[in-house]
Amino acid sequence: MVRARLLAAAAAVLALAGCTATAETVPGLDDRRLPGPTLDYYKQWSNGPNPTGDPSIFPISVWMQDPSGVEDGVKLGAAYPQVGVDFTIGLWDDEWWYLRREGLLATDWRAFVDPQRADVVLGDTAHARNYVGYLVADEPDMNKAYGDKFHPDMQPSAILEEANEIRAKDPSRPTYLNFSPWMGTPGGGVGYGYIEKSYEEDMRTYCSAADLVSADFYGWTHPDRDHRVGAYTYGEVIDTMRKWCGPDKPIYGFVETGHPHDKGETITPDQLESAVWNTILHGATGINYFAHSFHTDGTGEYASLLTRDDIRERVKSVNARLTSLAPVLNSPSLAGVSAKSDNGIPVPVLHKVSDGKHWVIAQTDGNAENPKSKAAEVELSVPTTSGTATVEGENRTVEIQNGKIVDKFAPYGVHVYRF
Repeated sequence: MVRARLLAAAAAVLALAGCTATAETVPGLDDRRLPGPTLDYYKQWSNGPNPTGDPSIFPISVWMQDPSGVEDGVKLGAAYPQVGVDFTIGLWDDEWWYLRREGLLATDWRAFVDPQRADVVLGDTAHARNYVGYLVADEPDMNKAYGDKFHPDMQPSAILEEANEIRAKDPSRPTYLNFSPWMGTPGGGVGYGYIEKSYEEDMRTYCSAADLVSADFYGWTHPDRDHRVGAYTYGEVIDTMRKWCGPDKPIYGFVETGHPHDKGETITPDQLESAVWNTILHGATGINYFAHSFHTDGTGEYASLLTRDDIRERVKSVNARLTSLAPVLNSPSLAGVSAKSDNGIPVPVLHKVSDGKHWVIAQTDGNAENPKSKAAEVELSVPTTSGTATVEGENRTVEIQNGKIVDKFAPYGVHVYRF
């Protein structure tokens, strides 16, 4: 159950057509497919975020924003779509619910809502598209010990029961859960308490309650910056959750836009962009932005994505690029591509085939041993012997020689190749 304490660019779009090389066909394409979510998953919900499995939709959301709120004279429900944010996760239930709902409908925005308002949702058939699902809980893995008091309604079995109740009541919309570092990081089991069965079984039960899922760990701005700072931590969350949620469930990357702790740092535009791409390189199938900021003096503000001009413009640019690449990002991931750098920096890589073309996306990254990325020369082994690859959005091409692309990357640099 969602509690009140949970808180309250066309010019940038890339052309997907045209190619300077003749791409080979891919024999045995199905044999190369890696396990992973497909768009067919969304088709089971007639009122969900993508009922037809439209490949042009790459889900982009923001966490718990009030559509009726106003920034610079514009309601948030109208301001967020202007920067490419399709919906908010969490229209929470308290005495001001009716104002949030009025703002949602007035701006024609979309939201995951509190399950306690399911009767309103089911009765409002005229606005069915505005309610895309239900946020069952936030961080139940952590909140079951909220304030040093045990909350049994946050245990895995209780969360699963609540999710199944709303699924039965409204099978036309998916459930959403967001989890904490207790589930989302490799060492999360150390902080996890009040085990119901075992840590592993609890995590799988929690994830079974979610049709769509995420976990928050703010690696760039964490107060302990000497410990796990870096873009790699965002992809690490996706990898960790795959263990609990299985290969077929969509997992959304969770990226902050401001100062999410009362200590720590404020994320920069470059850091934000690197984090978004890192989640995608590790298999995220959507992005959720966390716009709340908190400070040591007890103050805070809740729409930093919009109020920070540099962040707003970068988010708008990143979202436009993700949307332009949606048919590629939504296609199955394939084996057949590897990458290595000249200085040992890890290089996560995606290989896709879309509209008869190969697409390869790569990023210079860090890891726990070397958390900071560095500039590098990267060698990509690709499933085409020779030709020319277009580097999307960079107005240049690179040669493919002996099945390899060699290119230079800036720290946390991302290149998208098409051939």
